[in-house]
Amino acid sequence: MAKSEAIQEKSDLKEKNSKKFGERKKGLVISTFSVISFLLIWEIASYNEWVNPLFISSPIEIGQASIGMIQDPTFWGNMSVSGYQFGVGFLLAMAVGIPMGILSGWNSTVNSLVIPFISALYVTPKVALLPVIIIAFGIGPASKIVIVFLMAFFPIVMSAQKAMNTLDQDLIKAARSFTANDIQIFKTIALPSTVPFLLNGIRLGIGQGLIAVVVGEMFASTAGIGYQLTSDGQNLQTDQMFVGVLVITLTGVTLTALLGLIERRFSRWKP
Repeated sequence: MAKSEAIQEKSDLKEKNSKKFGERKKGLVISTFSVISFLLIWEIASYNEWVNPLFISSPIEIGQASIGMIQDPTFWGNMSVSGYQFGVGFLLAMAVGIPMGILSGWNSTVNSLVIPFISALYVTPKVALLPVIIIAFGIGPASKIVIVFLMAFFPIVMSAQKAMNTLDQDLIKAARSFTANDIQIFKTIALPSTVPFLLNGIRLGIGQGLIAVVVGEMFASTAGIGYQLTSDGQNLQTDQMFVGVLVITLTGVTLTALLGLIERRFSRWKP
């Protein structure tokens, strides 16, 4: 009897996995068809000049421009500048935001100290602070690193706070019944529970950080993808401008997809 139940359970699991694979395959086909249809309509509209070519290029012209730009060392120089500014600012946001969020969510005294500043700065438009940041740090990498830090910091710190506020109280009561102290509970229950929320906050922070580095470079910079976008737009080189937009988009999609995979891996740790 037990053997037949095990066989049935294995069969049901196999059928469930097969159904999931079929749904993913169907979704991939639909998404591919959607993208191809969009590009085709875009190319037709550009070819027939339904939209002024000065304002928008065509997918074929963008592809040709991307080949030329990839062979240009200036493009890779701008990429490295933007990558450095984004990477340093984002790492700083994680280095400060994760501990602050965990501590403020765990300790009410720390939360009372930092929550007024976090709440005030969260609702403040960070772009509005850009002129002040540039005056203070100049037009070099430092100003862009600061704005990336500010934009990425808040999704991370608030996700960490949320994680600590949604701890499973039954687990904490069970741990205390076995005479576990606060440090043991913090290390074995609280910290693991924050991982899924932190990954979600980091994923949101990636998008905010990319926006910040591009806006900062467009506002005041002498290098970077944002600077290149501004230069191409001023020279009406819309095909090259769209290449820059495509690079930023692909970077964001790739990073968020990787974080999404890691997040699904730890989703069962959610309380």
